[in-house]
Amino acid sequence: MSAGGASPVTYRRAPRAAVAVSGGAATLTPMHARLCSKVGCAREAISTLTYDYGDQMAALGPLGVAADPHAHDLCAIHTERMSVPKGWVVVRHETLRA
Repeated sequence: MSAGGASPVTYRRAPRAAVAVSGGAATLTPMHARLCSKVGCAREAISTLTYDYGDQMAALGPLGVAADPHAHDLCAIHTERMSVPKGWVVVRHETLRA
């Protein structure tokens, strides 16, 4: 309790949002949605890319359950455009669809 018997005040922050610009119109995206790791891209991530430098391999799969500092989350456009160095292998993990 604070002085004077009043109960303490608690403040809650509103969720942050990122601004995404598409076709000239700005929209707000909740920050709990993971964004694409590519610089300057504000689209929502749909896949996760990881590298194995020793085996010269890149693994691309569905968006990971949690953000990983050693992985790259990609939007649909960057998932399709993803490329690796010459001689590397890309393993694409697809989800099963009914």
